[in-house]
Amino acid sequence: MFTLYTGLLGLVTLAFGLADILVWAGASPGFSIGILEIAGGDFFRWAWGGAILVFGGLFMLGSLRGRGTMEQFGKIVLGAAMIWIIAGTDIFARLCESIPAGEEAPEFFNSVAGFVGGFAPPYSPAILLLPFTLGIVYFLFNGRFDEI
Repeated sequence: MFTLYTGLLGLVTLAFGLADILVWAGASPGFSIGILEIAGGDFFRWAWGGAILVFGGLFMLGSLRGRGTMEQFGKIVLGAAMIWIIAGTDIFARLCESIPAGEEAPEFFNSVAGFVGGFAPPYSPAILLLPFTLGIVYFLFNGRFDEI
């Protein structure tokens, strides 16, 4: 069951990373579906962030070959850590964008409602993948990697 979960998470991570890179490269002007948004103007976030997601997905998929060893579980954790890095930078960017008020406002700091409103959807793919890595964290902290 954990192998199937890791495989699906790796495939989705790989697909989101490739979509980030393709949108940045100009294959699409960006798109938004429900709570997912891929908008790609920034080179560092969308090109490098997409490459990190691609490699995170490849690490997760590469761990499926030799099942049951600590080295393979290490690849899964490395792939999840790559998702955490990009999701963390996306969350930090949302936090920093929500602190100042808009240009038309006379005050510098945003109101509480405006600050909380900055965390409303749509979200980047890495933020959407973040909750799905909690199963990996469960196995990591309980030392149950030998059960997979």
